[in-house]
Amino acid sequence: MVQLDKKDKVYYSRILPKVKIYEVCDLIVNSVDYEWFVAVDKRDKRSYLFNYSDIDNIVFTDRNLALSKVLEAEESAPKSELHTEYEEY
Repeated sequence: MVQLDKKDKVYYSRILPKVKIYEVCDLIVNSVDYEWFVAVDKRDKRSYLFNYSDIDNIVFTDRNLALSKVLEAEESAPKSELHTEYEEY
């Protein structure tokens, strides 16, 4: 199991198919406990709480692994043909 320390960089494969969000978040570990850790996004300073079981599942220490996970999920996402168009008045 990977042991994390404060100020380590990790990458979160943020995959939310219902709202079509597929992205890799660059995070810096802020707090570490024996069961969980908190990491903060570098850009928007949002905090995420993860279990250690999330490592190598949705949180990675290698950016390329996180990116491949996101691209795989995006390619296998169901394509919706229902589009609602709105006109501006």
